[in-house]
Amino acid sequence: MAKTFGFTDDELKLLLVAVRQTRRSFAQPRKTDRALEAYASLYDDLFEKLRDMTGPLPDAVEDVLE
Repeated sequence: MAKTFGFTDDELKLLLVAVRQTRRSFAQPRKTDRALEAYASLYDDLFEKLRDMTGPLPDAVEDVLE
């Protein structure tokens, strides 16, 4: 599916890791600032979509995403 959108598998994995890192940056602030919740949930949804697009991931990549 990645090729449908013009991404290589490696590019898609890099995007997945980048979105995961952004989600982590929202983890603490979203607990105390509900105004961030809507914005942070967009990243949560994007992460899940990218994860679905990548298909099965190697264990090394899966460990980074945890």
